[in-house]
Formats: sequence, structure tokens, C-alpha cells
Amino acid sequence: MKLIPLILLGFLFSCSSQPKEKSPLAVKTILPKELKEISGLSAVGESIWVISDKPKSRVFKLNASGRLLQTVNITNVQATDVEAVTSDQTYIYLGDVGDNLGDRVERKIIRVAIASIPDGEEVDMTGDTIEFTFPNEGATESKKQNNFDCESMLSFKDSLYFFTKDREDKETRLYVVPKTPGKYPARYISTFNSEGLITDAAINQAGNEVALIGYHKGHTFPFIYLFNNFQGNDFFSGEHKKIELADKKWDWQLEGITYSKNLVYFSCEETKEVAATLYGIDRNNIFTLEKKKKEAKKTAKNKGGDEETLSTKGHLKM
Repeated sequence: MKLIPLILLGFLFSCSSQPKEKSPLAVKTILPKELKEISGLSAVGESIWVISDKPKSRVFKLNASGRLLQTVNITNVQATDVEAVTSDQTYIYLGDVGDNLGDRVERKIIRVAIASIPDGEEVDMTGDTIEFTFPNEGATESKKQNNFDCESMLSFKDSLYFFTKDREDKETRLYVVPKTPGKYPARYISTFNSEGLITDAAINQAGNEVALIGYHKGHTFPFIYLFNNFQGNDFFSGEHKKIELADKKWDWQLEGITYSKNLVYFSCEETKEVAATLYGIDRNNIFTLEKKKKEAKKTAKNKGGDEETLSTKGHLKM
């Protein structure tokens, strides 16, 4: 009669002694309140420069672990909607390119010389600007569901590249603008069917891999695309792989990505379900983030009369 309790005890002991699954992440840092709307990342040396989703000409410096080191205010340029940041060895570029309502034509880049940034926790300095327009945008109807919103920018050689956040057709279009101050029409390169909203872009140090990050409606089912073996500056001309980052429908607003040596960093804004967070993972481990969607079969009519999937909200197990 004592055999069953002994077997049960042994079973419980074996379960409790099982090792916990190790997180693939090298960095996972909850960000301070100043960065609750973090919206872009760009690594420079051992630091990561980030922007917050605000109509301010401002950029923040983090260390490699995500600790806030410095706030830099650009005092001579008024911003409308800064949504992207990128860099090269000489400059940091802030992308005042957002267009949530589809009523904007002129965009600008605020260029800041890295060597001129003063020391101090919060400093003021000046920058210069690169202005541009997307072709044919002025002919479109001003509306929120438009194809000219933009939150993604990367620096490659002598140019800046922009990836649109096409709210209407869920594609992304690639445009290029020179890095030098002036006014330009952006030159169209190609289109990729992202089947979702693209919110940031990055290129590795070797210049042979591009990453795009984004999500679907309601900041759900975020993803990363990796592009390789492309020709010249048409980053969509080669091969690509997609990494699904969530297996359940929950509000995880990923809006930043960058490469730093062997790491890929990505970030999310604060939502009702998750804190603003900086994540980092070794590039060789990035495919361990893949999650398969677990959508319930039950459906219901939403307010618009369309069917929508009902699924339990989940949390990232990292």
C-alpha cells in the first residue's frame, strides 16, 4: 500500500528536478519611462541610439545592456513625427517621416554629427536636414489607410533607404535618398509583399543582410524578415526568411531593430500587456525565436461584420 505514495513522490521529485528551458536572449531589459514609446534603434560602436515616438527632435543613448546614458536634444529643427533612426561612422540620422493620417507630403531627416555630441546626461546641440518627398504621394487621397506612412530607415554606403508602412495593401516599398543635406524626390527601387506593417529596418556591418521588423493589425503576431543574397541596393532581389515571434494574439508592439557585432537587438513599446523592453539575441540563435501561431477555430463577427479569430492572449516565453 505504501508503493503508490513512493512512486508519486519519485514522480514529483523528477518533475521538480527537470531543468528550466534556457532563454535564447542575451539581453532583456525593461526600459525607463522616457522610452515607453521607443520606436527605433541604431547601434554605434558599443552604444545603441534610440528614438521615442514623439514630435520632438531628440535621441537617446543606451549602453549594450539597455541602460539609459544620455539624452540629446536637437534644438534648431522642429520635428513632426520622428519614427526612425539609423547611423554610419560619422552621423546619426533621425527620420521625421511618420504619416499616420496620410496627410503629409514633405519628410525630413535630421542629421547629427556624432563627434560633435557634447558630454553630459542631457545635452543640446544642432543638426542639419535632408528633405525629400515620395513620388506620386501628393496625388493620393489623405486618409489613415494609406500607402505612404513610414517608420523604417537604414544607412547603406552613400544613401539612406526607406521602407514604407503600407496600411492599405500591407506591402512595403523601398526608396532611396542621398545622405547629403538638400531637397530630393525619393527614388523608388522595388516592392515586397510583407503581408503586414513594417516598423523598422537594419543592415548588418558586412552589408549583406537586411532585417525588417513589424506586426499585424493591433500590434499582434509580430515578425522579423531577413533578406540575403540581394543584388546591389535592391534588398528585395535575393532570398528572404520570415520569423514569427508570437504564437498567440496579444498586443506586442515591436518597432525597433538593429545589428551590433554578433547581436541583433529589437525593442517594443509599452502596451497594456507588455512593458517597453529592449531584447538582444546572438544572430546565430535568431531562428530559435520562431513561434507557430495557435489560433482558435472559433470565430465571431466584429463591428465591421467581418469574421475575426478569437484566440487567448499569451506572453513571450523568453
